[in-house]
Amino acid sequence: MSILDRAVRRYLSRKGLSVVREPDLADFLETRSVDLIIDVGANRGQFAAELRAMGYHGRIHSFEPLPDAFAELEGYASRDSLWELSNVAVGRQPDELEINVAENNVFSSFRPLSEEGERFDPHSRTVGKRRVPVVTLDDALRDATAKSIFLKIDTQGFEEEVLAGAKSMLERCVGVQLELPVDHLYEGVWSFTEALTAMERYGFVPAQFRTVNPRAGDRAAAVEFDVIFRRKD
Repeated sequence: MSILDRAVRRYLSRKGLSVVREPDLADFLETRSVDLIIDVGANRGQFAAELRAMGYHGRIHSFEPLPDAFAELEGYASRDSLWELSNVAVGRQPDELEINVAENNVFSSFRPLSEEGERFDPHSRTVGKRRVPVVTLDDALRDATAKSIFLKIDTQGFEEEVLAGAKSMLERCVGVQLELPVDHLYEGVWSFTEALTAMERYGFVPAQFRTVNPRAGDRAAAVEFDVIFRRKD
């Protein structure tokens, strides 16, 4: 929800009018007093821009391995003193891995594109490969100071690997957002139910669901969801 939307809601509330709506990410961050958001798979900074538009004014730390996307990311972040960047990938252990670079770099992934992924968008095709450094969140943010941390991971099928290298960090998080597949656009990724089970083992349960992409030819059904998880009571 935008700043304007929230202002309208407050105005109507003062007039005694109720506005019924689904809770969103802004509500989650506000109710948890989040003061650090970890943005893994930042691409060009779309998620961070969304955060600022919804009124989040706290610290952001974005991770993006691809040089072209990172260059654009730097341009936006240079005007924001509370936005920190790391030009690396995040995974299970420190390493150097080969990433598949897509024509539209938002589809770039360590996982091979599936046949379904190729059909989903013609610009998802791999046009090159690049070796990039990989760090773990536990190492990269070992000294991070924050009272309330929210972790967002959007790594095109590599989410499970990121979480495996963030076990200590997850103990400090009040919430996690993952992009989870219903239809698999990449090979070798976990299923929707496997992801839910894994997150429960880490101590989190779903709080919110948001459709990311509709299925081709079926706008009433989703290919993927952004799922916000809260810490279990």
